[in-house]
Amino acid sequence: MSDTQHRAAPTRSAVLCLHAASYRQRMGVSHEEWCEALDTAYCELVPASARSVKAPELQAITTAKDYVSRLRAWDQQVRRWEEGDVRMPVDVEEAWVEALPEPYRSECRRELAQRMGLWGAVRSEAGPAGDYECWSRALHSFSEVTRAMGCILADGEIGPQDAANLEELIAKADAMRSDLTSLIERSRTAIDTGAPADVTQLRRRQ
Repeated sequence: MSDTQHRAAPTRSAVLCLHAASYRQRMGVSHEEWCEALDTAYCELVPASARSVKAPELQAITTAKDYVSRLRAWDQQVRRWEEGDVRMPVDVEEAWVEALPEPYRSECRRELAQRMGLWGAVRSEAGPAGDYECWSRALHSFSEVTRAMGCILADGEIGPQDAANLEELIAKADAMRSDLTSLIERSRTAIDTGAPADVTQLRRRQ
């Protein structure tokens, strides 16, 4: 699934579904496995008393029969959200993003932010793990830009014949800019105050 498909998604929920589908397709994850991950993220993120939908709480089930029964019902509910038959609740949307592993989670967050006119730079957690995550995202996006450029320059030049690949390049370069912005702001904050930087609200230059 290409980045141009992500960028053309008409609604926020559609963006979430496209990123999840891309993750499953690329990593060979079944829909039921995705539903298990979503249930875990939802239960960890939202207290039971505040949930807008009843989660199966699969990790608390002790019998195989109940587990399969609840998973199947949850799978059907998730499919209804994906197909647009039922509107996805906001608290599920948040868990949906958290259920995605990296780099899919950051890519999804970035696109959601960009749809609101933000840079889409993602703040990593403070400490060594966050530092390495910030750096690894920058390296990953650079490798994606390099791969896209390899396809474009296969014939020795950039031209109209590369229109499809150029759309992908723009998306990848945009992602790299966001990741580098995160890295820059994290470095500046370390120099200035030693406190973690909040770079999630950086707006695009007009």
